Amino acid sequence: MRIVKFLLWSVFILCIGLPAAFVLFVMGMAAFGVVFGIGMALVGMMIAVLKIALMVVLPIALLVWIFNRMTARARV
Repeated sequence: MRIVKFLLWSVFILCIGLPAAFVLFVMGMAAFGVVFGIGMALVGMMIAVLKIALMVVLPIALLVWIFNRMTARARV
């Protein structure tokens, strides 16, 4: 009776458990890939926005600083 019970559990694990575990693994890896991909896309967009902002802000700040230095009265 123990051998029959062992064989039934073995068949159950091999025919149901193993494919179910594989499907869960594949779905988990796909979900991880989607989340990781979207996260990296957001990071890339934030870096691009920061880079463009610095390319616009830094030259304007430099021009304002030079203009203020040129038009400032004599410093004490």
